[in-house]
Amino acid sequence: MSTLRQEIDRWEADLENLAETSLSDNWFLEERRLAEAQHTLVAFRGHILPMLAAQRPYDVIVVDEIEHLLDGLEDLRNDLFRTVHPTSSHREIAETVAALRALSRVALRFEQSLENAS
Repeated sequence: MSTLRQEIDRWEADLENLAETSLSDNWFLEERRLAEAQHTLVAFRGHILPMLAAQRPYDVIVVDEIEHLLDGLEDLRNDLFRTVHPTSSHREIAETVAALRALSRVALRFEQSLENAS
């Protein structure tokens, strides 16, 4: 299993654990979305994105889109720190995390194609 796949699997497993913990500990929706956003930003900026950026040039579109989504996610996360934040922040964070999951799968397909071509 590739290192990229391991990092993405770890990120997704951590998100599942956050969801379970938030339910069992009765977190507010703001707390859960804040935790998801924060964990996603750290995982992608610290591990996943550097691995993607080091891959072949045709992945640049995926990397650019991920960077764009992460910038938006950071803004949404910062909104949640405010006492008054847009009511759409929770939905937008969930949608952004879903988009990052989808792009991660695309990136893994690129990597798998490279491995199969070798």
